[in-house]
Amino acid sequence: MQTAKRAILRLSLAGWMGLTLSGLSGPMAGDARAAAPPEQVLPDSTVFFAKVSDVSKFREAFKQSQYGQLWNDPAMGALRDDIKDKLKNASNTLKEKIGVTLKELLDIPQGAVGIAAVAQDTPELPIALAIIADAGSNAARMTEVLERSTKQLEGAGARVSTEDIPGGKLHVIQTPPPKNGEEGKPARPQPPLVWTSAGTTFLIGSSTNVIKDLASHGEGRSTGSLASVESFAKTQAKTGAADSQAFWFLDIAKVLKLVNKANAGGGEAQAQQVEFLINELGINGLKSVGGTLALNSGNYNSITKTFFLAPQPVQGLLKVFTMPAVSLHPESWVPAGVASYQTFSWDLDAAYTAINDLANKFQQGMLNVLEQQLAGPEGGAPLSFQKDLFGPLGDRITMISDFKKPIKEDSQRVLVGVALEDSKAFSGTLSRLIELAGATPKKRDFQGTTIYDFDMPVPTIPGQPEGAQVQANLRGPISVAIAKETLFLTTDASLLEQILRPGVVPLAESPQYQTIAKEIPAKASGITFVRPDEQARLSYDMIKSGQFEKALRAGMAASASRAGQAPPEIPQIIDPAKLPDFNVFAKYLTLGGSYSVSDDDGFMSTGFTLRRTNP
Repeated sequence: MQTAKRAILRLSLAGWMGLTLSGLSGPMAGDARAAAPPEQVLPDSTVFFAKVSDVSKFREAFKQSQYGQLWNDPAMGALRDDIKDKLKNASNTLKEKIGVTLKELLDIPQGAVGIAAVAQDTPELPIALAIIADAGSNAARMTEVLERSTKQLEGAGARVSTEDIPGGKLHVIQTPPPKNGEEGKPARPQPPLVWTSAGTTFLIGSSTNVIKDLASHGEGRSTGSLASVESFAKTQAKTGAADSQAFWFLDIAKVLKLVNKANAGGGEAQAQQVEFLINELGINGLKSVGGTLALNSGNYNSITKTFFLAPQPVQGLLKVFTMPAVSLHPESWVPAGVASYQTFSWDLDAAYTAINDLANKFQQGMLNVLEQQLAGPEGGAPLSFQKDLFGPLGDRITMISDFKKPIKEDSQRVLVGVALEDSKAFSGTLSRLIELAGATPKKRDFQGTTIYDFDMPVPTIPGQPEGAQVQANLRGPISVAIAKETLFLTTDASLLEQILRPGVVPLAESPQYQTIAKEIPAKASGITFVRPDEQARLSYDMIKSGQFEKALRAGMAASASRAGQAPPEIPQIIDPAKLPDFNVFAKYLTLGGSYSVSDDDGFMSTGFTLRRTNP
């Protein structure tokens, strides 16, 4: 019966929680609006919020984007039909129980839809979920769906009650708790499912008090709304939320307080100690994070913005990550054919100062004590973190990746490069580090550069052949070299050797990179370049060969085994035989990139894929 209850509950909420999938359904007629934007209806105690400003327009944007064009490509017909057939039973069950098919259910939302987590002063339910959705001209159908879902739950044993509230009727569905609680204790009551409506706006949630409060502020709050929260307003302004199709926000300050309160089993004194630690570490300087999404907008197939609000001056851990906006271009050693390129500026001298200051808060001179222990087996002057380690390092870190041909599961090559201000000094530091670690790397010369190859110890994993899983994910040896004023580290020496050879055509001269560079500001804290076809080819081949499904089932079986449970049944959603040729996917893949910029308010990251017309 519990399984039936959960299934029916999922049916009643699927239309609202499945907005991403609803983009496959096509636009709906009408352009109804909620009485007020969800952020003006929600209280300032909201911890998390996500909103699609207009579901109908979002569906249309998805349809016009390359994702939607790919889905509707005639070559995808066999795969689309196969997926529809597999969902047919679930769709028919929906039709029988609540009066609509799966497609019809996903088509119901029309205007704004917001999903939120609201903090409340209730120990047994400190966070309540709430959905505010505008069904527009489909309001009658949505009412019918919720009423039929309520009857289904009641028939499965739930207790249903109603209450008249100003402007409508409140429906409260309370499912009974499990018969046996943990260790014989009475089971904690399950949160209720509560819903009501006013006009075309529907409110669905897990708390009677929260839904009542939202219903009483359907026209918006004059004070105390989520929209009035300073960090929320700042995030909206920074990310251009007014011009986006979707927006999300997480209030980190409120999350920290909730987590502290939940874990303060030792009482008020312990809570104060945790709060003191958070403040000393400077974590409280990170106020919130939020972002936007837009599809088929301007030059972009997709564009996302993510903003971390951390007003200056930051302290503690946040001060370690000082990433000034500078002029960033691909280094001359980066090959033109890389699949991805990522680089960012990082003031490592400031990072050392911040680490030292932070360590001194807990024990004065802690780093000096550690340095005295790094004198080496033969004695001598101890290693100086500032002079020997941070001093010779530059202020830039880069990572590149590509794929050996033919592209297979293990063909990706990754290399990290750390800029050096003093290569000679860091060469001495590297030798000291090898000596202190007691390592015995293989040392070889490659065209005048010394390469150190470190064999990787493979630990034993309980319940598996010795080193099996680690060896699959971390293939050694790790190769290290200092050249071109850079410290290089890689798990594939062939990529390092390619970079060290003369005559490498640099990425900066690649027409593909130059196309992306036009979208990147002159100064940035970090930039990326992505050529998606090779990564997509890897994913495609894994699905086509059945390796993806095999790996997924193995992972689920291992997790279930550790929990002492039987492995779950995983239905096959994608039939590899129905996949069209990779060329069908490739023509919809476009170049992408991102850039990040630090300022006095925090850190903004913008990611995008370019739009290709008539692929």
